Amino acid sequence: MLKAILNFLFISSVLGCSTTSKTPHVWPNDNHVVISDTVKKISTENVVAPKPTEKKEMHVALLLPFFTNEIEFDSLGIEIVSITDKSNLAIQYLHGVQLALDSLDRAGVKLELNIFDSQKDTDRVRGFMNTEAAKNADVFIGPVNNFQVSLAGKLIDQKHQVLFSPLSSSQNLATANPNFVLANAGLKTHCEQLAAFINAKYPGKKILMLYRRNEGESEYTTYFKSILKTKPIELTEKSDSSFYKVDNFLTAIDNNIIIIPSFDEEFVNLLSKKLFELTDNYKITLVGMPTWTEMETLRLDYLQKLNTHITGSFYADDSLKKFNLFRNEFKRKYFSLPNEYSYQGYSLILTIGNLWKQYGDKWFEHLQQPITALGVDYNFQSVSLENNSSTDFLENKHVYILSFRNNKLFREK
Repeated sequence: MLKAILNFLFISSVLGCSTTSKTPHVWPNDNHVVISDTVKKISTENVVAPKPTEKKEMHVALLLPFFTNEIEFDSLGIEIVSITDKSNLAIQYLHGVQLALDSLDRAGVKLELNIFDSQKDTDRVRGFMNTEAAKNADVFIGPVNNFQVSLAGKLIDQKHQVLFSPLSSSQNLATANPNFVLANAGLKTHCEQLAAFINAKYPGKKILMLYRRNEGESEYTTYFKSILKTKPIELTEKSDSSFYKVDNFLTAIDNNIIIIPSFDEEFVNLLSKKLFELTDNYKITLVGMPTWTEMETLRLDYLQKLNTHITGSFYADDSLKKFNLFRNEFKRKYFSLPNEYSYQGYSLILTIGNLWKQYGDKWFEHLQQPITALGVDYNFQSVSLENNSSTDFLENKHVYILSFRNNKLFREK
């Protein structure tokens, strides 16, 4: 019971209770929290148009790592003293979800949301998947841990339930589960889009590929090379003594396209510094990976001077009215600014809710239509692991090509 009370206090004090003028979002009682180990249940009661009698309420389970077990309270267990930084992802994502629920309320969409703190505990996820709340869910969003996502994908009812992996870019999480959905593009799809960009914009240009031969990156390096129209000059850290003498392979009379398909921050830092030192004598266009936006120590001035291009599943244009409206509403309600997770939570819930309103139980059959959301565009396509006609899972194939300019990322297409 104490655990349930702590969960209640944490969410009410930190996340806030989302309400609308038409439909109050209600808290569960302690028994409900204990049984399902959820931290909140949000219900909208409005009637769904145009044929409400043919549609039931949609049940969504949100599994995110809130780490409520690490929240520090005062000696009375009432006031929150500190919240771990690890909780930020889940809090920001949920705030976006709550704003989407407000919009769905106004649109008259019936939706019930059960929220579960997955923490970093696979056994907790396995236990939750056996509860009534999980068995009654139409849609699961989360977890975010790759192993937990894979486990949850195996435990859902593949005939009646859909699981969205909200943030992972791994295409190896689901095996023959057509109701498993990657909400963001997988890394191979990022490679495909980068290669297509290079093939179209820089045909016939000299291409260098700098990489390390390691298990974690070799799969994507090999795939990247296979879809480039111009065969790259390959320099590897361990096998080539000229690796750090990149200028020996550059031309001073044309643009040099350099690809670094690496996810290692130290390695990318080292190479970007080396290439930056060559920019006075050579024109360089650097092509990197989507994970570079998460690298805290990369020098922005280096990336800009190198005309760096990466891919991303998310792009927020704060100059557009709809982004400003969302940001202002978010700030008014939560006294902070949204981040990428806020936009992604908002966009995915709003997309699912709108499809549910329009198509009812048949909503999933229409998921593959192109959808423009806030900061995220959806282009879900069937993926076959065996390259045949079967559908093993769905993946959002939309990817943004982004470049570093004026201390910001800008969309190229």
